[in-house]
Amino acid sequence: MTYLEKLLAAVRGSQSVLCAGLDPVPELLPPEIRSQGLPESEMAVTFCRRLIEQTKTGVAAYKINIAYFEALGVDAFYVLNDVLDAIPSGKILIADAKRGDVPHTNARYKTAYFDRLGFDAITLSPFMGMDTLLPFLQDSDRAVYALTLTSNPGAADLMTRPFGDFSTLSEYLATLMRNTSHQHPGTLGMVIGATQSTVYGPVMQAYPEAPLLVPGVGAQGGSVPELARHLQRHEGIPLINVSRGLAAFDKNSPNTWEVQVAGNTDSYNKILQEISDHCLHTAGKPGTRNKKS
Repeated sequence: MTYLEKLLAAVRGSQSVLCAGLDPVPELLPPEIRSQGLPESEMAVTFCRRLIEQTKTGVAAYKINIAYFEALGVDAFYVLNDVLDAIPSGKILIADAKRGDVPHTNARYKTAYFDRLGFDAITLSPFMGMDTLLPFLQDSDRAVYALTLTSNPGAADLMTRPFGDFSTLSEYLATLMRNTSHQHPGTLGMVIGATQSTVYGPVMQAYPEAPLLVPGVGAQGGSVPELARHLQRHEGIPLINVSRGLAAFDKNSPNTWEVQVAGNTDSYNKILQEISDHCLHTAGKPGTRNKKS
């Protein structure tokens, strides 16, 4: 099964394009976990496992932010393995690692995240050139989501500036990635921040069949209606990531944190319903380019 086939199956299985971000930040964990007096590594596992349990029927993918696991020190990969074991089959597993090094170094990252840990996809930085992405693009069942137009304010330093004949550097990157994607069996997608609605239109148009990983909805305030409007014209399957919004804890609620997570998941699925319905209606149909030729 190719990555795009797995992605479509995951979206159909959950009836949603929602991706749950797993960010076990110790100081932001709910009180009912922090109050147990557990070591950080055990708190991280407990938090992730409980969040997975409450979101597993309502999300298509999980994006695991590697930084929060590496910060645990020597326990990092034991914890990461425990979390990966808790994720049901049929979900897309994304390593949010943002690696970006020379090809022979990235080849070892590929071995770590794809061959050893079994992730389906990884986030990478393309700013050292397209050749750095190639080690990750040799397998048809794996994908790269390259940082193309990120949601942070610092994107204005580089990504949204004009570049040559292109309206932004991000639009140029999208063009490069589209050309690269046609030459390799792996899937090359883009990270597009939902907060960048004033500039992401031309970027999506430059690579219309790209699968998208979209952060910035939820705590960062990206506009869902604006995103839905642009995605009506985009052929690639999007995954809309929400991290803090799903894990949020309201101390004034009478419900436990886990019940709140389930409610948050339902709420975001309703917010994203138009995008999910459009994707399910159009993805994989004749005339679209979601399948790699």
